[in-house]
Amino acid sequence: MPIYEYKCEDCENDFELFFKSFNSITDPQCPSCESTNVGKKLSKITFKFGGSLNTSEADSYYSDSSNIGKNVEASFSKHGVQMPDSVRKSIDDARGGKMPDGLDL
Repeated sequence: MPIYEYKCEDCENDFELFFKSFNSITDPQCPSCESTNVGKKLSKITFKFGGSLNTSEADSYYSDSSNIGKNVEASFSKHGVQMPDSVRKSIDDARGGKMPDGLDL
């Protein structure tokens, strides 16, 4: 499930766009000023080691919205730490198709 970061060249707003699959990527538009004059920012990335994960597998896995946030939930549980409400809300929002707001940890 790709998340891309952009910077608006007109109003200098930084924003992210969340897509349910690689096939659903559209032209970005600034949510503040609605300009299409935006540039993609270099984002942090994650690599999967110990096996391959091709885009069709990733699209299939993330097409089931209940999979979003499973690793985060498992990590909190594994370490015996209660998940903050802000993290729970962000996971629930993502599962509902909404790009989560910033996380307050």
